[in-house]
Amino acid sequence: MKAKEAKARIKINKLLEASGWRFLDDENGPANIQLEENMKLTKKQIDE
Repeated sequence: MKAKEAKARIKINKLLEASGWRFLDDENGPANIQLEENMKLTKKQIDE
């Protein structure tokens, strides 16, 4: 079940990014989505 949920989350995140959501700072500008108050994610944290 966890694998299905992870695949769904990846698909959803790609759709959100295509709609202009930025979870991380990138060449298009700073992140415009705050997943948790007073917390900023980095690519390194996600990759770990």
